Amino acid sequence: MSIFGLLSAPLAVLLLAGPASADLLTFSSRPAFDATAPGLPVETFEASPAPIFVVCPSPVSSSAASACFPLGALLPGVVYSASGAANTQLNVLGPGFGGGLPGATNGNSSKIFGPNNSLATLDVTFSAGVSAVGFDAFPGPLAGNIAISLFSPNNDLFGTSIIPANVGPNFFGVVSTADLIGRVNIEGQSFVPFEAIDNLAFGTATVPVPEPSSLLLSAGGLAIIVGLRRLKELRNRRSIPN
Repeated sequence: MSIFGLLSAPLAVLLLAGPASADLLTFSSRPAFDATAPGLPVETFEASPAPIFVVCPSPVSSSAASACFPLGALLPGVVYSASGAANTQLNVLGPGFGGGLPGATNGNSSKIFGPNNSLATLDVTFSAGVSAVGFDAFPGPLAGNIAISLFSPNNDLFGTSIIPANVGPNFFGVVSTADLIGRVNIEGQSFVPFEAIDNLAFGTATVPVPEPSSLLLSAGGLAIIVGLRRLKELRNRRSIPN
């Protein structure tokens, strides 16, 4: 069964047990995530030539040029694709772009990347598997939940986290202390479904996990310390004259 540990600010999470096994720490704060997984490369999607809006076919990666990104403009090792709809195109949205609706905005101050179809979901697949992933998730012009599902390199489901997202960036990060993460699926669940990401950090993080024997030694040492203190207190009481 997957284990989600909440760190930093409160984050609403719904865990769905999957067939795979992983120990996962989730974060709603980028500084807390960066402290646990420092030095990861970050994809900002700013290499897109379009200042406002551009559409390109799925999948998209650094190994092939598209209308969204030139060849080699993205960080290697990641493939972006849309799934769950007949239209699997992706798009890059410039700062403040709200789909052409009067007064609408996605709350983004920089370029964001996601499916062009509101019925599609975004898949972020890591070619070598990673142990840490963090990104800003956008629900679109309306606040609403975003479902984030994590999969192993063999496509086994680790679990799904549901985050309540406001208009604008909502950070989500995860560090696996056991199995590698092969794919992340992001699905907007607001009244007008939408999902896009920015500032994607990914790579390998080393998180020390105490061995069971170390935990037993620690517990035993604590018990000895407490016992010695009680013995000292007892001797002091006996040495005090009546």
